[in-house]
Amino acid sequence: MAEGRFPTALVARSDVEILRLAVRAHPHQPAVALWRATEFAMLRNVTFAAPVLDLGCGSGEVARCVLRSHWPVDGLELVAREARVAHESGVYRSVMRADGTALPAASAAYGAIYSHSVLEHIPDDQGAVREAARALRQGGRLVFTVPSPAFAARIEAESGAAVLAATNARLGHYHYRSLEEWTACLGERGLAVVDSHGHLPAATQRTWRSLDELLVRRVGGRRILDWIRGLQRRRVLPMSLWVAMWSALLWRPFQRPVDEPGGYLIVAERHS
Repeated sequence: MAEGRFPTALVARSDVEILRLAVRAHPHQPAVALWRATEFAMLRNVTFAAPVLDLGCGSGEVARCVLRSHWPVDGLELVAREARVAHESGVYRSVMRADGTALPAASAAYGAIYSHSVLEHIPDDQGAVREAARALRQGGRLVFTVPSPAFAARIEAESGAAVLAATNARLGHYHYRSLEEWTACLGERGLAVVDSHGHLPAATQRTWRSLDELLVRRVGGRRILDWIRGLQRRRVLPMSLWVAMWSALLWRPFQRPVDEPGGYLIVAERHS
């Protein structure tokens, strides 16, 4: 392990623990929990140095799982409500409300920048990479997960271009870059890819999609996931039973071997 670099809080977690952790972080959306679990599993052996910037931190639920082993951690989030929840979460030293293409941070301020399924939601993703490279110190790491071109290709092959366009609009996805494209884009900004892994195989993606489509259906004018979220907020959802049930149901798709990946984990270091 390089001096000053430490593994994430997931390093000693078993597969069962990781899946349960993901379900507990996203109890209202088991589809998201499945996707997150496949990402969490790849992060067990990743190391990076503090201070850390969580780029696109949302409400902080992912950082609570991944970054409890690092301090200080700052968050950056564009959506006001999410930034407010993140600020109140106790996960971060500070939370900045800003666009990822204009980081309110000094150059060489961070030992690592972590971005979990965020760059695909930024229209100018390369602007965000440029800013991340600027804010990293020499030897610092940009660690991020993104969907791959296969994710989009599968949906289009199974359901057509119109359904893919509707899915992209609902999820807010702008880009599906190949690993080769990412390597070239990062290299142009002085970032060298030092590690990469694939996740979300085709069969797992189909399970994710079936669950996602089910949970966004409306019952009584509300999405099913909103009904579940309401039960959670009123603390009437039997959480231990709920986590155990969904962990059992998602175990097989979580454990499927990766053939052609539907997403990537990429670790890049700033060398110049």
